[in-house]
Amino acid sequence: MVVYFVAAEEVGILHQESEFNQDGSYKFSYESQDGTKVSEVGSVKNVNNKDVHVAEGSYSYIGDDGKDVVVQYVADENGYRPQGDNIPASILKNLEGLATAQPEKQD
Repeated sequence: MVVYFVAAEEVGILHQESEFNQDGSYKFSYESQDGTKVSEVGSVKNVNNKDVHVAEGSYSYIGDDGKDVVVQYVADENGYRPQGDNIPASILKNLEGLATAQPEKQD
């Protein structure tokens, strides 16, 4: 067996906020020293008499090429739907297909 260890440099947090509520809603955000930014809000909603967790947010970081990578997303009863200039069209197409796919019937 081979074990690899990767040394990671600690990154400080410049700003952080979070709020978690009894009704299942929440929001959080943070920004780190390396330029990473994350923000999300979520809640629980009823869909066809079933509670569904939904979230909407974004994250960004500085890519290897020095450019900002920004992704915005929604996650709900229709799946995870990201948007961003850096997401390959083939991945977006596959995610769309998964969101509209019918679940297999259980025997």
